[in-house]
Amino acid sequence: MTHQQQRLEQFATELDRRRRLEKRLRLLDAIHNTGSLTAAAKLVGVSYKTAWNHIREMNQRCESTVLDTQAGGTQGGGSVLTETGKALMSLLRIQRNGSQQRLADKVPALRFSARNQLPARITSIDTSGVIARVGLAIGQLEMQCHITSSSIDRLELTNGSGVYAIIKASTIELSPGNQPLQGNNTNCLPARVSRCTSSSHGRELELTLGDGLTLALARPFDIQEDAWIYQDAPVYALIEPEEIMLATSA
Repeated sequence: MTHQQQRLEQFATELDRRRRLEKRLRLLDAIHNTGSLTAAAKLVGVSYKTAWNHIREMNQRCESTVLDTQAGGTQGGGSVLTETGKALMSLLRIQRNGSQQRLADKVPALRFSARNQLPARITSIDTSGVIARVGLAIGQLEMQCHITSSSIDRLELTNGSGVYAIIKASTIELSPGNQPLQGNNTNCLPARVSRCTSSSHGRELELTLGDGLTLALARPFDIQEDAWIYQDAPVYALIEPEEIMLATSA
């Protein structure tokens, strides 16, 4: 593991321990979505000065700039995350969902609290960047998972290894069956609604992926979604690579 990888992982762990992870993650995510530090500060409910102090702390701890800012002018100004900033944002998501060390301590995976625990096989491992990118085969489906580089060694992962893909029901998004997602890293899986329970508090769904695989999904209720979320409806399950955790059997 490179010095930068180790530095970023240690910082993410420290923020989690100090209970500051969620606020830093929200700020980075808001910057990524708005392209403006000023707009991001308003979105997360802090002053510009506070937001800039958080960025300065992240720059110092990462030993690299996490934000690239441009002054205003005829084209307007803006702020975008650097590669370090994007890597830190991914690491914070991974850390928030439960570190791989805690996952390893909770094997066998079937005793893990998350509802979706899918048996998978590793098809590729790329550790060239700060985030390790792992290819997974789950039945006939191919997926991408992002975990910390140190987890590769800790879990002793290699091509062909059998693992469990752990996916929280609340992290899965949906798209209508006629609107596949294209052009980014999100896992986009064709599925069919096999069970749908709705109330004013939310929806609980079960999706069939094929090969007998199912996914449990929980999401807020939106009456406008009744047009495409119903029994036996075709949908796409959207899962961010950082939202997939891996566990191995003892």
